Amino acid sequence: MAELAGLILAAGVSSRMGTFKPMLTVDGQTMVRRVADMMRRAGADPIAVVTGYHSQALERHLTGVLFIRNERYYGTQMLDSLLLGLEGLPEDVRRVLVSPADIPLVEPGTVDALLAAEGDFVRPLFQGTPGHPVVLSRSLLPALRSYGGEGGLKGAVGALGIPVTDVAVDDRGTALDSDTRDEYAALLKYRRQQTNRPQPLQLDLHLGLQAETGFFTPRCAQFLELIQTTGSMLNACHCMHMSYSKGWTTINEMERQLGYPVLIRSQGGSNGGGSSLTEQGAALLSAYRRLQEDIQAYSQAAFEKYFPRDHQS
Repeated sequence: MAELAGLILAAGVSSRMGTFKPMLTVDGQTMVRRVADMMRRAGADPIAVVTGYHSQALERHLTGVLFIRNERYYGTQMLDSLLLGLEGLPEDVRRVLVSPADIPLVEPGTVDALLAAEGDFVRPLFQGTPGHPVVLSRSLLPALRSYGGEGGLKGAVGALGIPVTDVAVDDRGTALDSDTRDEYAALLKYRRQQTNRPQPLQLDLHLGLQAETGFFTPRCAQFLELIQTTGSMLNACHCMHMSYSKGWTTINEMERQLGYPVLIRSQGGSNGGGSSLTEQGAALLSAYRRLQEDIQAYSQAAFEKYFPRDHQS
C-alpha cells in the first residue's frame, strides 16, 4: 500500500492577484514548483496537481506529476478540486499531503511533524492560526464526498464531526498565502528576513490597450476569457469578485472606446442570462493574448540580456 501521496490545488482563477499565482516566483522558482519539491522531499509519490484556469501553462511547466483537470473551475470551490484530486489518486494511497499552490515557504521540519502526527485530519497551527499543508486520510473521501454544505473543507470537517489533530508549529510559512499583490509582497519580505538575501530581479510586465484612455488591461482580458469559458457574465463577475454592475460598466466602456460590441447580450433576469463574445470580441481577446505572449517572450530575452543573473548582486 502506498504510504503517502501529494496533492496540489491549483485550479483557481487568481482574480484578486491579477496574475496567475502558481507561476509567481520566490527565490527565482515558481510557487507551484516549490510546493511540488516540498512534497517530494517528504517522500510523497505520486504527486497530483489539480488544474483549471491556465491548465495548459501548468502542464507545460511541471514534470513528474499527475495532472487532474477541474473543467468547471469557474463554478466550483477548492473542496471540489480536493475531491477530484482524491478521487484521481491511485486506490492504494493511504495518506495525502494537501496544499494550495500558493503556500511556498513551509519548512521541512513542519512537514515532518505533520506526517509524524496521528489522525485522519492533521493540520499545522501557527500562533493559533490553522494553515497548510494538511494531511488527510484517504478513508475520509466517502464522507467528504457526501457533504453538501458551505464553508469548504473547514465546514465539511466541522459538520461531519471529523476529529482534527492540530500540530503547533513555529512556522509562519504555513499561514502565508498570496491572494493579493500586498500579500505576495509580504511573503517576499518574510523570505528576505529568513534568508537575509534580496529576491532576484524579475520582469514585471503589464500590457494595456488605449484609445481615448487606457481601457483594456490584463484584468479585462481575464474577464472576457471567463465570459467565453462560462457562457455567463454573471458567473464571470463571480469568479472575478466583481459586482454585476461593475461588469457592465467595464463592458460598456470597452465597447464605447472600441466602437463595436464585444458581448452578445441575452436576457436572463436575476440569473443574468447567457452571455458570449461577439466575433469581434473573440478576435480582440485572441489578438491581445498573442501580442501578450510575443511581448513577454521578447521582453524576457531582453531582460536576461541586460540583467543577467550573475550581475544582479
